[in-house]
Amino acid sequence: MDVTEKLRKKYPNDEVIENVRKRLGLSEDDASMDDHILKMSRNEVFAHVVNWNGLINYDSTIKYWVLDIYGVDLDEVE
Repeated sequence: MDVTEKLRKKYPNDEVIENVRKRLGLSEDDASMDDHILKMSRNEVFAHVVNWNGLINYDSTIKYWVLDIYGVDLDEVE
């Protein structure tokens, strides 16, 4: 299994991977730093996604990202 496949297994939502790539100055389909991204903590990935997209009016989107990255449904957390 190559690095990009491992990355997609860890983060099945391609948008997450594309956002991190763009935040790192790459095009969304440039896999040259996928090994670096794969080694990032989930917190680092989340920070890149949030920073790339901003925070304004993204409450629902952020909940989906948390579910995709952390596997936690924030609507079910009390």
